[in-house]
Amino acid sequence: MNPRNTWIWIIVAAALLGVILVLEQLRPDPPPGLAPLLPGFNARIVTSVQIGHAGQMDIRVERTNATWQITRPVQYPAQAVSIEALLDALERLAPFSHIDSSELRRRPETEADFGFDPPQISLAIQSRRELRQLFIGKRTAPGDQVYLRVGPGVGGIYLVDADLLRVLPRSVNDWRDTGLVDLAALAFDRLVVSNANAVIEIQHQPANNSWGMNRPVRGRADGPRLVGLLQRLHALRVGEFVTDEPAELETYGLQSPDLEIAFLQGTNVAAVLEFGKSPVTNSTVVYARRHGFSTIVTVPKEPLTPWRGPANDFRDPQLIAIPQPADQIEFRGPEAFVLQRESGGTWRAAGQTFPVDSSLVSDFIRALSALHIVQFKDAVTEPDLPEYGLATPFRQILVRAAATNAPPPATNIVTADLAFGATNEGRIFVRRADENPIYAVLLSEFQKLPAAVWQFRERRIWNFTTNDVVRLTIRQDGKVRQIVRQGAGSWALDQGSQGIINNFAVEEATHRFGELTASWWLDRGEASRAAYGFTPTGLSLSFELKNGDKRNVEFGGRSASEVPYAAVELDGQIWVFEFPLSLYYDLVVPHLTIPAYIR
Repeated sequence: MNPRNTWIWIIVAAALLGVILVLEQLRPDPPPGLAPLLPGFNARIVTSVQIGHAGQMDIRVERTNATWQITRPVQYPAQAVSIEALLDALERLAPFSHIDSSELRRRPETEADFGFDPPQISLAIQSRRELRQLFIGKRTAPGDQVYLRVGPGVGGIYLVDADLLRVLPRSVNDWRDTGLVDLAALAFDRLVVSNANAVIEIQHQPANNSWGMNRPVRGRADGPRLVGLLQRLHALRVGEFVTDEPAELETYGLQSPDLEIAFLQGTNVAAVLEFGKSPVTNSTVVYARRHGFSTIVTVPKEPLTPWRGPANDFRDPQLIAIPQPADQIEFRGPEAFVLQRESGGTWRAAGQTFPVDSSLVSDFIRALSALHIVQFKDAVTEPDLPEYGLATPFRQILVRAAATNAPPPATNIVTADLAFGATNEGRIFVRRADENPIYAVLLSEFQKLPAAVWQFRERRIWNFTTNDVVRLTIRQDGKVRQIVRQGAGSWALDQGSQGIINNFAVEEATHRFGELTASWWLDRGEASRAAYGFTPTGLSLSFELKNGDKRNVEFGGRSASEVPYAAVELDGQIWVFEFPLSLYYDLVVPHLTIPAYIR
């Protein structure tokens, strides 16, 4: 390229840049933006909104006590979110441009050309301060803006974003509350459920935040289940607004509803929900209405099914709940005994020398609290008790707690008094001393509860370390195998013993046996041997300690689920227990038995 031409182009570019900079400096500032369309408008103090669409009935909503209600063309709860969205949009609304009155007079267009003769939509917004009116006309040709007039008495026409139309209801249904009832905003402390089975009255008891049944029987109600049902009822959504006209209620099964739920606060009725039959074309929904409103709607049928159940479905199925830490548990029956909490939080069994496993006591209390009622027998009198084996109970369990402000071990507050009687078809009858009905619980669940004092023995059998052990003797099928510990992680077969040993496995097994803990006590006494498959030639292990003591474990049969039975001698007596599964199958069977080729 010619260097002379290059310089010419550089000079031209510099000159153009100078011109641009001068023009930028001389260009006037853009005109200031237009003021907000509704200066001083406050959405939070609006008390009513009325919207009219050309050729349709006006829609009017009113705010009372922080809730919105549709008052025209029907009386119905309003959808607050949609109304607040409109008010928020109006509070932020700013026009793009303004056509003032003088310019309108010079234009050939008429009111009708802008869509104001009559207006497409009219709004009347009443607040505690004033009434605001807006009239909305046609969209502009591109469709992204709409003509709007503030009036009356305010001249000119504004152009605003057509998105405003999206928050305006096209019909009254757009602003109806699709929830059947807002329980969060409803004050009630009692409800009455009327269905084909019964009339059920349930009362909230604020003292302990529980629910009780008043009808058809007095008793405890199933609070957690009831709360769940109320949550589902609160979440129930209207599928279709069927009609607002007074109708023959029988057509919809609402003349005598087969399900009615009434909410009351004291003697005042807060709300009543009525549910009828299903439409012929859709069996998954039912007709419904809220008493006091003429509107009939459809709602899903399935969430209402539990409300149609018998009264017992609403009763508390938990037999007993221990409300505070227990200090004493008394067992009366075939084997009577007492467990007493000590000052340090441990437990002892009265008249016994063995230690009590505190976790087993806690497990027992949890299991007792988990007993589930499967049958209710009401209106029981004393002459009825022998029929259920409760005139002289088979077993009685009393749980006591220390009296308030009394020094331990005072135990004069009975928190549970249960009498267990006869059995029938896999159930056992039981009665609470503080309640009239007789209940039945599953016999299989009752049989899991400890019934003898020895079942509460501490499950940790003994404590020793691998360094305490000098020799392990294995006996099986009349053969003996001895393994000597030579040091940390080092084991060797004693003279006369054969086979191969795994040092790591024997070391780990010895460590685990030093902390041996029974999974569950099964029985005690010499007579129990045969019942659990113990034989003279069965597998037994003996750990000889440096002080000359021996820790012996004998293995018997297995349960139907392959849990091994084992026995140890404690306090001069045989104790049978379920042996830990992982220790048995991972270490005992593969490493602490005599190989078949030696036997």
